[in-house]
Amino acid sequence: MSAPGDATDVVGRLDDTEGRGRLSWQERLSGPDRYAALLILIVVAIVALVVLDQHEWERVTSVGLVGVMLVFALRTSQAPVAWQWVAVAAVPVIVVATAVAASSGEGPTIRAAVAATVTLLLIAVQVAIVRRLSTHLTISWDTIMGALCVYLLFSMIFAGLYSVVGHLENGRLFAQQNEFTSTDALYFSLTTLTTVGFGDLSMRADVTRIAAAMEGLLGQIYLITAVALLVGNLGQRRRAGPARSRKPSRRSGET
Repeated sequence: MSAPGDATDVVGRLDDTEGRGRLSWQERLSGPDRYAALLILIVVAIVALVVLDQHEWERVTSVGLVGVMLVFALRTSQAPVAWQWVAVAAVPVIVVATAVAASSGEGPTIRAAVAATVTLLLIAVQVAIVRRLSTHLTISWDTIMGALCVYLLFSMIFAGLYSVVGHLENGRLFAQQNEFTSTDALYFSLTTLTTVGFGDLSMRADVTRIAAAMEGLLGQIYLITAVALLVGNLGQRRRAGPARSRKPSRRSGET
């Protein structure tokens, strides 16, 4: 059973044509490690969550764009087949649930469930990207783009966590206001991750205050360690691990 949009055939064509030049743009996007394209999709999804936040139908559209990004991310990271199928099945459910929340009296409960589901999928995507990057023998621009994707996904994951708490608390997420929007949560997450911290919004509950502090710390550590290390070693080939380097080779005539 193959994954949705399995890239095995495309990889084979890359080998046959000795490069990407002869492939169409659709075939290039369907291959593995398309992290520059994924980075653009993540930025588009973030912008959509901010811009399309005035009306309910706009939120449905922005959630749909996030779903497209999730599926593409898992596919280009060569995630396990089961993960990809779960995402493909979950995205339509999330979109429908968002639409139902717009016309239902149980809006906060449904929105909390949607935010929790999206957050779990974002975490799965982040894990899939890290797993894929760990297989890169040479640090390339694709590796760096993937690392930047992981960084931006941190902001979306924490924004999702804040949204879950906010919906469960009937909108009382920030101390300065009694209602919040996805724009508020994402804005707070981005300014916290980058340690800009304008101070116009602050968390109301203890658990979200601690989470915000951890997000700021995580954002700084990730930039000055993982990303800086990758950029400093661009083009370098990773050394084989001890187990790989000590593995004996079998030659003809050996017993």
